[in-house]
Amino acid sequence: MDVLNEALLKLLSLTFRSIQLTLSLVIIGCMSQFLTTLSDHDLLLPATHVAVLAMSGVAAVWSFSALLFTCCAGKLMLELETTLDVVCVGLSIAQAAMLSWEVMCTRGEFVRRYMVWVGGRWVGFLPERNLVKTCFGCAVVGVILFAATGLMSWAVFMIRRRQERHHHHHHHGDHHSDHHSDHHSDHHGHK
Repeated sequence: MDVLNEALLKLLSLTFRSIQLTLSLVIIGCMSQFLTTLSDHDLLLPATHVAVLAMSGVAAVWSFSALLFTCCAGKLMLELETTLDVVCVGLSIAQAAMLSWEVMCTRGEFVRRYMVWVGGRWVGFLPERNLVKTCFGCAVVGVILFAATGLMSWAVFMIRRRQERHHHHHHHGDHHSDHHSDHHSDHHGHK
């Protein structure tokens, strides 16, 4: 039963890892596009948005690594997975928090108005809000998925520990019964 549970958890974990990787890549793509658009118009790049991009890079690398390691994860790796998933939950929450103000405070189809000086006059340049909204949505889903995979890694870790304990107890019990039967036969032999 434990083997089946572990296999199901691993399969689910692999599915979630694939989605995590996809979400991280979507954030990287959208945020890169957003920042490139600002940069093309000589606008200052917001530090929060650059941080969101960097965090997504970390999350993408971890999701990809975990995807490779999930199949052959030992106990130490499972502990590491749980810890790093908790870190990624924190990163995703930070991303959502950094973008929430911009997502909540916008009207119409675009992010807050940026003014650009072009050819002797101010021109209202409006980077697309949808890019930031997409990043925000992906970050929120990321919180849930990283929390889920962290719990799964912990569950597999507990299953492994229970199996080891059961194996050790079973082995020790057999050894004890063999020793007892040998002792019992010796006792009868002396009679």
